[in-house]
Amino acid sequence: MKKAIRFLFVMTALVVVFASACSNAAAPAPTQAPLPVEVVPTTAPPVEPPPTQPLATVQTFAPACAAATSCSAPDVKDTTASDRYCVEKIAYQNILVDDGVTFEVLDPTKLMCADNGTMVDGKRVIECHGLVKEAWASQVKFTNTACGGGASLATGTGQCQEGLVYDAAQNCCAPLTNSDAGSVTITINMGTCY
Repeated sequence: MKKAIRFLFVMTALVVVFASACSNAAAPAPTQAPLPVEVVPTTAPPVEPPPTQPLATVQTFAPACAAATSCSAPDVKDTTASDRYCVEKIAYQNILVDDGVTFEVLDPTKLMCADNGTMVDGKRVIECHGLVKEAWASQVKFTNTACGGGASLATGTGQCQEGLVYDAAQNCCAPLTNSDAGSVTITINMGTCY
């Protein structure tokens, strides 16, 4: 009997296996939808640049002038009538000044001065002569350009920051100083010529 029960048990198992196999064969097996696949790009996506704002214009200025080695007033003294010399009854005086010194005749109706282009003992010769025949005195202002004075300085050019002036001779910006800084005014005493 044990054989018969074993036989029935094996047969039942076979019937169940065949029955389950046949029921699946009659109906198509449900297919699962493919899982979504995420595609990873091999290159980085393009990055858009941040919105650009108009660039502010940058003002460039001329460089600062080198510090003056000496900002003292020129060493020029009043002249005396005996220092004059005469050419065709016109009185002349020569004044020796260092390089970088400018001059301004304060009364051009009586006196005319010019740099005559010569050098004596390393100093420039400023030649002044009278425009009248009688004895008289007139004033001339001498300025050391290293102090920020002189004709080569210009304000309002846009080449320098506020408070500085443009020195065209040295192509740089110098501090704006008192107009009399580094200046001296002398009296030229002109004698008469006979």
